[in-house]
Amino acid sequence: MKISDIINLLGPPPPPQQANSSEEEFNEITRVYHEMYAGSLSAFFETGWYYFVENGQMTFPRDSGLIEGMAAFLKVLQTVKANDHVQMSYSGVLETRVVWQLACTASWAAADHTSNSTRTSLPPDGDAVEAKNRLKVVEALLCGDYLASNPLTPPSQDRDTVRMRQFDFWYQLGEFVRIRELPNAPPAVKARDDVLNKMRHLLDGRENRDVLYSIAVVRELAPQFDPNYASSVPQHLDEADPKNRLAVASKFILDESQVTGGPQTSYGASVILPRELLSTPE
Repeated sequence: MKISDIINLLGPPPPPQQANSSEEEFNEITRVYHEMYAGSLSAFFETGWYYFVENGQMTFPRDSGLIEGMAAFLKVLQTVKANDHVQMSYSGVLETRVVWQLACTASWAAADHTSNSTRTSLPPDGDAVEAKNRLKVVEALLCGDYLASNPLTPPSQDRDTVRMRQFDFWYQLGEFVRIRELPNAPPAVKARDDVLNKMRHLLDGRENRDVLYSIAVVRELAPQFDPNYASSVPQHLDEADPKNRLAVASKFILDESQVTGGPQTSYGASVILPRELLSTPE
């Protein structure tokens, strides 16, 4: 099941409508995108690719589906009343749908089957191939899928240690979802556990990495325990115990899915990864 399929389960898409093709309408959509979503998407995926610019000016993809989706969402927002829980819920589903569509614009960034797996140095910020493949890795993580190979930039030395650690984290995430022969055999399980340990030491206080790492932990450990495992978790947790580690990760990502404001990394996680997308992959 793909993320778009999960979003469809949350609620129906907005009725088809013809977006106003005026430049004024397009400029309003562009303004809202850059004020509300560009920063969150960029913070979550750690790339400047989502800051769409044309001739030095902020812009927005001239894709009819995206424009219609944004127009429908903004139209609904104009009628939502704060005390109307049905309308609030519906607008939240629309926002989730729109933001995932916005995230998926990175899939247009580079030609199919392109990767950074053979790079020997870090690409520039906003690199299209890296952005496209970070999206690909995140979708595989959330959907319980595996990739035939890791398409992200391998760790390499760089004078900017912050960027070096950023690329290292994402590469390890790509390693986590890379398919291995006999995935449930001890060597494959150990390899994924080693990757999780590397990721844990590359979090650097960034909430997006905390979320992605926690999802990886839940994906790896949840199948080992009964659904009611949390009832036997002690109050003071020793994270060396896999059950406790799972409990901490589960609580963190569910807490993040409830965030409705605050830092852009938190907001980006809550919009891109709502509760329904954080359930354990089957």
